Amino acid sequence: MEENLTLAELYEILEATREREHERRKFAAALKGVNLDEEQGENSSFEEVKRRAEAKLRGMSEEQLGMEEIGVGYVLDE
Repeated sequence: MEENLTLAELYEILEATREREHERRKFAAALKGVNLDEEQGENSSFEEVKRRAEAKLRGMSEEQLGMEEIGVGYVLDE
């Protein structure tokens, strides 16, 4: 892996990680007889609001929060 990644590359890594986690949760839910895609439609706006609120409380953007969750930090060049 490169030592320095662009923000676009980090964003793609974040999205891929989120997708992989969603698929893992979807599989685990299916084993219990729950269709996660149906449930997601009702709760997605709440989850988005909750995520924005958490990012704001921490003083960071949603993208920064997502990167922190997967253990990736980055510094913005000014």
